[in-house]
Amino acid sequence: MKPSHKTPILLAVSILTALLAFSGNSRAKDDWLPVPPEDLALKDNPLNPGAHAMILYRETAIETKIAAQFEYRRIKIFTEEGKKFGDVELPFLKSQSDIKDVRARTIRSDGSIVNFDGAVYEKEIVKAGGIKYLAKTFSLPEVQPGCIIEYKYREQFDSDYYWSVEWQIQGDLFTRTAKFSIVPNNVPGAPGLYFRLYRTPQDSKPEKQKDGSLAMEIHNLPGVDQEDLMPPENYIRARVAFYYRSQDDPQNETAEQFWKRIGKSWNERMEKFIDKKGALQGVVSQTVSPSDAPEVKLQKLYARVLQIHNTSFDVSQTREEDKREKLKPNNNVDDLLKRGSGNATEVNELMVGLARAAGFESSMAYVAPRSNNGFYPAMQDTTQLGANIVWIKVGNQDLYLDPAAKFYGYGVLPWYETGVAGLRLDKQGGTNISVPMTVAADATRERHAEVRLEPDGTLSGKLEITYFRQWGGAVRNDERNEDDTGKKKDITDEVKGWITAGSAFEITSMTGWDKIEEPLHIEGTLKIPGFAIGAGHRVLLPLTFFRDTYPSSFQPEKRSNALYFRYPALEKDSFSFHLPGEFKIETLPSPEKIAPGANFEYSLASAQDGDVVKIDRRLAIGGGSMFPSNTYPTFRKFFNTVKTDDDGQIVLQPAQAAKGN
Repeated sequence: MKPSHKTPILLAVSILTALLAFSGNSRAKDDWLPVPPEDLALKDNPLNPGAHAMILYRETAIETKIAAQFEYRRIKIFTEEGKKFGDVELPFLKSQSDIKDVRARTIRSDGSIVNFDGAVYEKEIVKAGGIKYLAKTFSLPEVQPGCIIEYKYREQFDSDYYWSVEWQIQGDLFTRTAKFSIVPNNVPGAPGLYFRLYRTPQDSKPEKQKDGSLAMEIHNLPGVDQEDLMPPENYIRARVAFYYRSQDDPQNETAEQFWKRIGKSWNERMEKFIDKKGALQGVVSQTVSPSDAPEVKLQKLYARVLQIHNTSFDVSQTREEDKREKLKPNNNVDDLLKRGSGNATEVNELMVGLARAAGFESSMAYVAPRSNNGFYPAMQDTTQLGANIVWIKVGNQDLYLDPAAKFYGYGVLPWYETGVAGLRLDKQGGTNISVPMTVAADATRERHAEVRLEPDGTLSGKLEITYFRQWGGAVRNDERNEDDTGKKKDITDEVKGWITAGSAFEITSMTGWDKIEEPLHIEGTLKIPGFAIGAGHRVLLPLTFFRDTYPSSFQPEKRSNALYFRYPALEKDSFSFHLPGEFKIETLPSPEKIAPGANFEYSLASAQDGDVVKIDRRLAIGGGSMFPSNTYPTFRKFFNTVKTDDDGQIVLQPAQAAKGN
């Protein structure tokens, strides 16, 4: 299970002032930097010609003592398209932080200034990986090519919560100059502040200042192009991650020594929590039968663990609210069972304890979720292992479960916990593991339509959508905070995104939301006006009425970033078109099947059965891996073929004309 939203990755958003010298005692001021005439006259980025905009100057400062991060950004706009950077979004996690003290202005090309005095709005956004954030948004005035925009703000964190401290060095735009600083909380006896470098420019690293702060400056850093199907940001963007180490921690450890020490510590904590054999044996005796097969025993225990209320999915409370409700921590599995609720880690540890009580070898495993980062042991970074799952030995097979993921059936892991590396806990300090990748059939979506073509070209009928296993779990998880009305709206919006504008879809039934071992099934009625198109004495009927989202990601001729398909998945579509008596089929497209490798496959076939045309379509995506940008032409060719074949047409002829032929 991924950590709850109570431990966010800190976004690199902060505000500083123009006259900030960026020494160790730097603090934000209210001044703006002077505007050099040559920057006003700048027509293009000489180091990145053709750019729509560039960051002329940026300052980021963190002050840990007051749990605040400040940012100042100055951006030059070059083109009409670059004007979009005047619409600013500042993401944050409301349960842990807020955006304060927003100030902004536009500097026209003649040097005159228009201060921002508009409203700052708050809205929900979804970032890469499907994580939902709030954002403070505002639009600067009079943004035109040639102008300069700049803004400042402070992200204030709730000091009652742990907050991860990072400098996000690299953004979407080319950065000419950027300065970064961090002021540690220099309390006597406090843990020491250290840092790790991720893809930072060569010879760039934080330098200690006289007052104990750290500072760094970079120049002429290219931005990261925003493209579809990009890897997670932590895989590709330059950043500096800060962390604390106790003065009691060993110095100069090798990576192996570090992980052995960490693994032993985590294992001791786990063993202490599940050291209630009587309570565990009682649950096992009430849940399984001695005659049950091993797999049946584990399935029953998995279902029993799911009865525990997983507090990691609850809406966050402040520490004051926790105190008012007098919430006490669970000290062991006995507390967890009596209370019937616990956090994600405790839920998975209960599964470990029950599996052991039932006679299985079992332990916790901590893995690096692919939605965020990989596992690089040499970095000695425990935050990489941001998810925990359950390992169980069943015969000669390694079984991985995650009941704390809540919405996934037995034996099904969330996509970001598959194809990953991690550490399985044991008394010796742990064993490195690799969790297998799933296959496409483990995440399947089926769409079946039984539709009739009306004489006026309207298509209407019934549509069924079924999500299986990992895909079903992902949909349930995404909709976990919605009631039936919200779920219907989201599913309806998704379906309308597949079909042409002006079409209608209305859900008539939904089943499987609360039965995670079963498929999630949606049924509804569909109506698409003008689906068939007249062409002289003939009518053209498209083979499919869904627009696949993948081909649109491959329209550009070139690509900068690696391709990242999050997980293997299978789309299976079957359509039955009932034709009116006024039309007869003249031609059907030839069947197509292509398989370029890397577990990607596409097939499309059509057949006639009386007045019914049946279409079968299948698209298998071999995800879970990053494919270098030089493979883009191969994938582009594949998905262009998918689009071409999906756009294929059945040629119909009026029945009277067909008789005449």
